[in-house]
Amino acid sequence: MRIVQITDLHINLNEETVNGVNTKANFLKTLDDALKIGFDMLVLTGDLCFSDGDLEAYKWVKSRLENHGIENCYVIGGNHDDASLLASVFGGEVKSGELYFFMEPNFIFLDTIKGYCSEEQLEWFKAKIKQIKDHNPVIFMHHPPFKSGVPHMDRKYAFEQSEIFAGICKQNPLSSYVFCGHYHNEISIVQGGINMFITPATYLQIYMFAEDFAVDHRIPGYRIIELNEKIDELKTTVRYVYD
Repeated sequence: MRIVQITDLHINLNEETVNGVNTKANFLKTLDDALKIGFDMLVLTGDLCFSDGDLEAYKWVKSRLENHGIENCYVIGGNHDDASLLASVFGGEVKSGELYFFMEPNFIFLDTIKGYCSEEQLEWFKAKIKQIKDHNPVIFMHHPPFKSGVPHMDRKYAFEQSEIFAGICKQNPLSSYVFCGHYHNEISIVQGGINMFITPATYLQIYMFAEDFAVDHRIPGYRIIELNEKIDELKTTVRYVYD
């Protein structure tokens, strides 16, 4: 099974370019590249909108997926999204303002739009991760669950429940694989049986060695995840899309 993860589109329908980037064109050429390789499932892990949740931006993304014949697509929100608007376009049940869900046999999709998960969502997460018996849990979320060495993001936009998240994951004896975005970088961290993979944005990448926000480059990237039939072996790589 091949999964493609695309994240941090930051689609702006009002401007041709933002910070020197055509956000729509970057997303479309990323999608085209992924389709050439081929995949079984597409996951969009948040920040589909440039600033705030935008119904028209969601409709634009959905229409492009449909035009490309993509049906097996799962979408979660990021800090620039609105869960209710997202669900109205892509489907799903919003519970107490959050859009999170599970897919058999081992895929967990979390909502971290607020930078944290509600108590209700955390209890659901705990129950689901205990439910997974024969496969390593695979978790998709927007925010990296741990600080990741990007000063600007760690200081201002980090996930607020790192210890709680780690504690829940440890309730399953198998290692968890977490795929996220938000940091506009390619970073891998292994911590206490949790394997975390941050995927670069289609918008722009942040220079991770500066204390304040600085652009590293504007080459869009995405992640390819390969799972075998038993879902007990996982391979992943990042691909950048050059002009």
